[in-house]
Amino acid sequence: MLSQEYCEAIAETLDILEHTQEADVSKISKNFMDFLKENTSMTYKPKLDYSKRIKDMGLKNKTIGILSIINKKYWCNDEERKAFEEKLKQNEIKYQKELNEKYNTDKLFKDKELNKIANTKMTDLKECIEIKWYQKIFEKILKIFRKN
Repeated sequence: MLSQEYCEAIAETLDILEHTQEADVSKISKNFMDFLKENTSMTYKPKLDYSKRIKDMGLKNKTIGILSIINKKYWCNDEERKAFEEKLKQNEIKYQKELNEKYNTDKLFKDKELNKIANTKMTDLKECIEIKWYQKIFEKILKIFRKN
């Protein structure tokens, strides 16, 4: 059972394939087309504007992924497939660099350590203030008993 998100993406993909040339659609294996038809969303009806370019249609990310699989597996020749795979590798490297910069462990731990130090200093300061306050009360109580 696929998630609703994938079922909707499959519905968009099938809608695009309905508007694609029959020669290109016939290159896709029957098993894959059957899989798409079996797993499409029955309730989601895509509203795509075919007057726009495919990248401007506002497709779901999962739809773009499915179309990429179809393109790579069924429509690209060997030379185009190699260029496509190289582009995918470049995109993955770029994405990993962005993630590394965003979630750099050294930076995260440094920030966390700075916060911990600041919190420790604040706690120490509060404890000093509280100790002095308690000490004063304790000293006053001791003075009362010493007088007797």
